[in-house]
Amino acid sequence: MKKISFFKRAHVLDVKFKTFLMNITEAAVIFCEATDVFLKKQANPNFMKLKKKIQSLESENDQLRREIEYALYRQMILPGMRSDILDLMEACDHVINQYEHVVLMWSVEKVKVPADLYDNILKLVKTTQNCVGILVTGVKAFFDGAANVEEEVQECYFAEHTVDELAMDVKETIFQKKIPLARQLQLREFVATLEKISDLAEDAADKLKIISVKHAL
Repeated sequence: MKKISFFKRAHVLDVKFKTFLMNITEAAVIFCEATDVFLKKQANPNFMKLKKKIQSLESENDQLRREIEYALYRQMILPGMRSDILDLMEACDHVINQYEHVVLMWSVEKVKVPADLYDNILKLVKTTQNCVGILVTGVKAFFDGAANVEEEVQECYFAEHTVDELAMDVKETIFQKKIPLARQLQLREFVATLEKISDLAEDAADKLKIISVKHAL
């Protein structure tokens, strides 16, 4: 049986939820640009502007999540699945939180990445963006009434696995370089913070899969 949109009778709530998801997608796009700038020019003024944009999106999502939670309880919307919705939103919010965490860390630590790693790191970040995009598409589809989101979930898993493989290749290259161990460890951590974004997207995809099965109509 085809589902109806969960927020069909609550237009304002639906708009807030879609904005919440759109902000995650936008943060992913901005993060790709910020990565490119940071690799080439470190934490220059352009990077700092991009960092502030990500921080602003993260702050807006925190506010949206609180407003949606309040509305769900105050208006008695979807009482049977409120906790699942909020758990899924929190899992998605962890993704944009990680974007913010990474750019804040970069602005402080100013890690100098060897130029021969730029292309592979950018490829990793773009694959991570794809992973996040698939997650957002799946979540939106589910709340818009899609009968099945298994395909999006599986695509998210595949993208996350690809990120893991790319990250491992970069880490292997790092430890093959004749540079001090301390710098190797710093660069490994640099890659690990990127890798974690797709891990968090996968966690959210797990929750999406569970909620879609649990509340299938």
